[in-house]
Amino acid sequence: MTGGADLARRPIRWIREHPLPADSILAALLTGLALFLHSATNRIESDQAFHTPTWWTVALVVLATAPIAFRRRTPVWSLAFVLVGQLACEAWHIFGPSWLAVLVGVYSLGAHTDGRRRTYACAGALVVVLAGGTLAMVAGDVDPIDVIPAIGLLTAAFVIGDNLRRRRDHLESLADRAERAERERDLLARERVAEERNRIARELHDIVAHSVSVMVIQASAARRNLVGRPDEAGALLENVERTGRQTMDELRQVLGVLRSEGGQALAVPLPTLADLPGLVEVGEVGALRTNLTVSGDTEAVPAGVAVSVYRIVQEALTNAHRHAGPGATVEVHVACTPGDVTVVVSDDGRGASSADGAGGYGLIGMRERATAGGGSFRAGPRGGGGWSVTATIPFQATTDAPDAATTLVS
Repeated sequence: MTGGADLARRPIRWIREHPLPADSILAALLTGLALFLHSATNRIESDQAFHTPTWWTVALVVLATAPIAFRRRTPVWSLAFVLVGQLACEAWHIFGPSWLAVLVGVYSLGAHTDGRRRTYACAGALVVVLAGGTLAMVAGDVDPIDVIPAIGLLTAAFVIGDNLRRRRDHLESLADRAERAERERDLLARERVAEERNRIARELHDIVAHSVSVMVIQASAARRNLVGRPDEAGALLENVERTGRQTMDELRQVLGVLRSEGGQALAVPLPTLADLPGLVEVGEVGALRTNLTVSGDTEAVPAGVAVSVYRIVQEALTNAHRHAGPGATVEVHVACTPGDVTVVVSDDGRGASSADGAGGYGLIGMRERATAGGGSFRAGPRGGGGWSVTATIPFQATTDAPDAATTLVS
């Protein structure tokens, strides 16, 4: 059934894809039929005396039919030529072409033109037909009752062509809208993929960068104290081991979510503001003196905002470990208000001269987290030496943050 339907549609598809050859074949058929009938003029019994075929009558028959070959390319001129040729044949009583080519021309005018040009062409054709019919009625060659059906047929042909054109335009409009919608869906899908890649990169950076930085600093301190103070070196190595195990667990959680085929992730508690003391405590071992101050109602902070605050403090501490230098002090202030959370992480070390500035992925990630929901972010050297990071995250930022956190960490 499907093969038969496809076979039946092939001629229609060929006609649509090759309009000029198809119209040329139609014009050849009409012209051939008209010439055959014209050649049989002397054998036709009729009350009306038809003109004997000659070279010029043949030329008029061809003029009344052959221009149909251009009915889609130049429908107005095609109709004009076949109409003039047909009226000339009627005036000189030339048998053969009839009005079939005129019907095809009027149909093509409705199907392949629009606007003022078509209006003028329709008006001109109507005037010519009415004038020719009037002259034929005056001469007694045509009865008035025969003119009305002819005009009705021409009108019907034009209406059918116009309806086909409207339907074709409507289908083209639907196809264009569908194609545009498909392009928009592809663009949206690519944007979502890019956003998800950025989220994954940001989470991996937040998980790995802080822990690895702390481990490197603690391992370095343990190496220096290995001979003189073995007990302290052992404690530092234990902390390195604990931090490494924690980092591996977090990485397994993220990779497990990415590899999950069923789309279901295991529920893992998200970091909250209550986890900040533990984060600061890990950073203090063998490295920087860190003071944490939290004010306001932490319980009222949405989960998404809490995750963003935790990650920003984590990344800021990582940068401080890298650039502040030994003996520096880091101040972490988290202020909770009924509408937002402001976090300030500053140090008095030498970070102002050695920090990687706006080009680092950590600063980019912090800025994205802070500004995702309309918040603000600022990072740079502070007066008197050191580095400062300030971020304000409004509670409406939870529209994006919980999804990111749940997708990648839970």
